[in-house]
Amino acid sequence: MAKILRLIVLSVFVAFIGISVSYGETAELKLERMFSYDPHPGSALFAEKAPFNGKLHDFEIVFIENWQAKGELGTLKQIAFKIQVLDDGKVIASSETIPATAAKISKGQQIGNVKIGDVSFIADVTEVAKNKSGITDVTVAFKLTFDKAAAETATKPAEQSSAGGLDFARQLASRASGMPADKPAAKISMYKRALMAAPAADTSAEAAAFHKEIGDVISNLEKSSPVFVPFKKTESAFVTTPPTETPAVAEPADAAPVSEPAAEPAVKPVQVSKSDTPPEAVALYKEARSMFAQDKGPEGREALRKALEIAPAYHDALLLLGDNASENRRWARAKDAYKQALDQRDRDADTLLKYFKACYYIGEGADAILYLEQVRNKYPAERRIQLAVAEANFQLGDLPAAKSLCEEMLLKDPEDSRASDLLQRVNRLHK
Repeated sequence: MAKILRLIVLSVFVAFIGISVSYGETAELKLERMFSYDPHPGSALFAEKAPFNGKLHDFEIVFIENWQAKGELGTLKQIAFKIQVLDDGKVIASSETIPATAAKISKGQQIGNVKIGDVSFIADVTEVAKNKSGITDVTVAFKLTFDKAAAETATKPAEQSSAGGLDFARQLASRASGMPADKPAAKISMYKRALMAAPAADTSAEAAAFHKEIGDVISNLEKSSPVFVPFKKTESAFVTTPPTETPAVAEPADAAPVSEPAAEPAVKPVQVSKSDTPPEAVALYKEARSMFAQDKGPEGREALRKALEIAPAYHDALLLLGDNASENRRWARAKDAYKQALDQRDRDADTLLKYFKACYYIGEGADAILYLEQVRNKYPAERRIQLAVAEANFQLGDLPAAKSLCEEMLLKDPEDSRASDLLQRVNRLHK
């Protein structure tokens, strides 16, 4: 009898341990991002949902960065992260990490550790690139940790509400499949947009099948390495286009359009020259610049609006509108303004990059890179445009394309320092 009792007690003890282990089992969600002075998205969503207050929600990381302009690379001063819980796109809870200064950032260091509800958020540095001025690139691995049982018992989204999202995701996937085969990064970016737009795989059998299908497509694209040929061998050498003289109403140097040689046909027969711009529009444009310089944003935008009402194709005013929208992180408005400016003068490398940046921030980098490629093909001998396309490809993650473009430039001009610098950055990541 005593032996039987001992066996019963032992069985109960083992069962209790098993329950404890099961209860304490955790689940993790991970993602990794590289940060540099170049344009990049200001936030990122974890691929799957995590539990919060008994329901499954999306968790978003907002990047809070402070960069100091030094040369063309820029150096990091400090970085922090805000983790947000979303419900139908609305923030219902958030928590922010303590800012980490550049002096304290090193490989392997933890630079973020907060809790939001019962979910732990950790940020660890995995790679750091430096020059003599400071940190130029930093790669951070993010991790959410939560109780697995809580996730399994959390309320899942209603299946019927996911139908519309799946239809939209299929439309994005269809767009991705129609993109050129020699632009794998653009296709991958669009396919990933489709996955983010789709309902979670566990909401329905259709959603699960979609995630598997698109995941397999992305995996195959990432494994393949198509040969990227930026130029034909018969193309002529680069032509350096001299900058225009700066008129009284011109944009600052970083937004000034590149002049067009006499041999180059006009891009648009309806281009409006500065001499054709009504004086009233020019005066309002000058007023807008003055207002912006005094931090009088509303007054400046009103003057700019009036200037563009008088002269809708006023190139300098469109650039100023785009720059102001970018400063205020109104990326969709900036994208529209830069595109209108490019419709008049697409041979402007600076504006091409600004346009790409605006598109990238709203998740349309794949579309923007295709437009930049069209402009590059239109002006195959323009060095600044090729460099702009290389930088855009680098940001989009198409490292083979960026590498090939830089190498092509250096073959024609081994002293091109900007192409050399970009190639070094590509080689650090493309191994």
